[in-house]
Amino acid sequence: MNNNINPDISKKFLSSSKVIPIGNSSFYQEAGSVSILAAESQSKTAKISYTLAFAMLMAISANAFVYLPFTPVPITMQVLTVLISAIALGSRLAFLSQLQYIIAGLLGAPVFAGFKSGLSAIMGPTGGYIMGFLAAAFIAGYIYENNIVGTVTKFFRAAGSKNSVEHYDIRTISMFVSCVAGLLVIYLFGFIHLYGFIYMTVKTAGLLDIFEKTLKLGVIPFIMIDFLKILIIINFDKVFKIKA
Repeated sequence: MNNNINPDISKKFLSSSKVIPIGNSSFYQEAGSVSILAAESQSKTAKISYTLAFAMLMAISANAFVYLPFTPVPITMQVLTVLISAIALGSRLAFLSQLQYIIAGLLGAPVFAGFKSGLSAIMGPTGGYIMGFLAAAFIAGYIYENNIVGTVTKFFRAAGSKNSVEHYDIRTISMFVSCVAGLLVIYLFGFIHLYGFIYMTVKTAGLLDIFEKTLKLGVIPFIMIDFLKILIIINFDKVFKIKA
């Protein structure tokens, strides 16, 4: 048995063979890009699922209602759901969840308060609040996700005052301000629409009388209840951390 290998033959064999390197960078780059695309696809699917979940929660919240005897505007849990969606999802996804909710109602699903649906619900006395949910979700989410409150308070921190807001929980303050801003937007939309609704119904009353009546029917009875909802959100966040 001849154990001697002809060097010339071995050189020819090695030169004619194509050695595939294990550490092929292009292969790993392609594999990495595929995994990133898959992760992004899963992330988008999860985000859409969250918006649908909050849209369904809005339908449930709308129909967990109590009508007060002196106003056509019911007490619901929708303000709570809208503000939580803004904090948890951010401005764009919260806006999308509310848009899905409104579209479902316009298409005939009984998702508005009192199991109502269709354009007639939007044109009714509470239609302004429904559209206000859409705007409030975006505005409250935008203020919170961009840490606008924290940016503003940098001025006070720079001043070096011992009583400045740096000694307080900026996250809590930011959440409170965001929720209050969203609540004010809901009140604004609801008030304007209800004012017009009352004006078209009772044309003989003066504008100031309608203004006062609209406040009494659509804003004042709900202030304490809605601020309680904001406190619930803040305390809920302290336990479960709605959004890190």
